Amino acid sequence: MTDERYTIGELSRLSGVPVRRIRFYSDKGLLPPASRTMANYRVYSDADAARLELIQALRAMGASLAAIRGMLARKTSLVELLALRLSALEAEIAGKRRIAATLRAALRHPEPSPDDIRRLWTMTLLSNADMRALTERFFEEVTGDGISPEWKREALAAGTPELPEDPSPEQIDAFAELRAMLSDPALIASARTDSASMWTADFDPAAYHAAAGRILASIRLAMAKDEAPSSVTGLSIARDWLDASAKAMKRQPDEAFRTWHLDQYRRHHDRSLRYQQLLAILRGEAAPGREWWWINEALTALRL
Repeated sequence: MTDERYTIGELSRLSGVPVRRIRFYSDKGLLPPASRTMANYRVYSDADAARLELIQALRAMGASLAAIRGMLARKTSLVELLALRLSALEAEIAGKRRIAATLRAALRHPEPSPDDIRRLWTMTLLSNADMRALTERFFEEVTGDGISPEWKREALAAGTPELPEDPSPEQIDAFAELRAMLSDPALIASARTDSASMWTADFDPAAYHAAAGRILASIRLAMAKDEAPSSVTGLSIARDWLDASAKAMKRQPDEAFRTWHLDQYRRHHDRSLRYQQLLAILRGEAAPGREWWWINEALTALRL
């Protein structure tokens, strides 16, 4: 195998890449010359020519200079780089499809309305990748290191909004509203305060969520039987929830704790319910029920 040496001009003619671009790649550390002449001119090898060809191919696929530099420095493998680029390209294609769907929806009417134009503008700004990053930032700002990583992963998986490939106008509106909620500084500050008050060193999230799941099942059964929150069944479920949640939080199931529950509901229920409603719209699911309203009505009626 030969080991030819090329000046930058010769490499440019061989590869078809302008001298200025080869010099740019060299200055950025992607294509350092194999050696230099006594006059300090850059000299490149056959291996450099092959490296330049790879850089050009990856750039044509849309890979960033930083990603290529990491791969060439063996911080990432070529397979990893290609997989990342494929994921980004698929997200870009999905985004284009959503914009096309919005255009089709707008063109169903002879005269698109201002709402149609607003939705189209929204679709040019939003993507599922952006929303995932926004949701992750929201959770980081709200929770920090105060909660278990496992719970955070589960919460992100359950609560990250995702727009379908062919969204309806209602789904586009829901996506935009969720983005506004997750970007709201007042909401972030309020949620951060509440997270700190709940996620203390004594809090047992597994016990709390297990209790919540069991209580919600009991509530749905009671609601199916048209039993009122203030009924004997309702008061029994309220007492059970107060005891189980207090145990998970290592608190006393007393009047102060009952008041804390009702205050949490009063301050956050509407916002939380709206978030769940918007997620349901995106996922094509039935709207969330009134279980939390029911249990807080039962807690209100409970006398300790």
